[in-house]
Amino acid sequence: MISIIPLKTDIEHQGHEVGDQLRGLLGEDTIVRLADSGRTTVAEVAGMVVKVSRRDHPVAADLFEGPLSEAWYWPEAKEVLSGHEAHLIVIVEDPGEQTVEQENVVKETQLEPVSGTLETSLSLSSNKIPPVLDAEKIRFRVQSALLLTRLTQVLGSVLGASGVYWDASTTIHSWDAFDESCQQMSPENLPVRIWVDFRLWEASDGTRGLVTRGLSTLGQRELEVIGSSSSPEQIRAWCYTVAHYCLEKCEILTHGQAVGISAKEWIRAWVVESRLDPGNWATWLDLEAEE
Repeated sequence: MISIIPLKTDIEHQGHEVGDQLRGLLGEDTIVRLADSGRTTVAEVAGMVVKVSRRDHPVAADLFEGPLSEAWYWPEAKEVLSGHEAHLIVIVEDPGEQTVEQENVVKETQLEPVSGTLETSLSLSSNKIPPVLDAEKIRFRVQSALLLTRLTQVLGSVLGASGVYWDASTTIHSWDAFDESCQQMSPENLPVRIWVDFRLWEASDGTRGLVTRGLSTLGQRELEVIGSSSSPEQIRAWCYTVAHYCLEKCEILTHGQAVGISAKEWIRAWVVESRLDPGNWATWLDLEAEE
């Protein structure tokens, strides 16, 4: 998992400060060393590896171009970030998977809005079975995301962050909004709005849809809503509620499962081949099921 922290001023020679902050957060047993000609601080403890790379130049413009265009919740984003002079790349490695380096950070992918009702069959065929998800992997990924969030908050507070880019969701956040989410963060109150992008659109026929980005990095399937007559607020609220529940409880929704907040307020979840990301599986939320 990766976060990128745009910084207001250059911090090229503050490697000792980064190492001290990592040891203070992770504990005195943490092994801290330098790599990449001193530009990267590596911390290892209890099988976990954290890497913090210092870059004395702004983030590449093409990496932020897509996220900035979608940051409707932060109107001043482009203006604020245009003045940053350096950045940090913070990585929490999953020991079982290959680390993604900055050069391979996923670029923004444009999603084409889909109108109408979902055409995918709701019955799973015998030759098309979705991959089995692992609740333990979800639990580990959530803990890693909590650690990355806290590391980002600590380093950004000390070194003067102007914002935060969360790679898994390809979203960018103001520092104030990110810091506020961190202050409220707990295992029961996950900062899902940082970790997951809830991208909503309105189709030409008047229906609405939503797709998430970021849940797959946390071991879950992405959520999709297609052809819904519900309001934007209802769609976002349901998707947020389901995403938070699945991450907090490490719950893996099954095909046809009803999920809700009461006996009278529920929706139906279906495990389907994604209409928006061919080759992958998603959880389609039928918001009109209760009607």
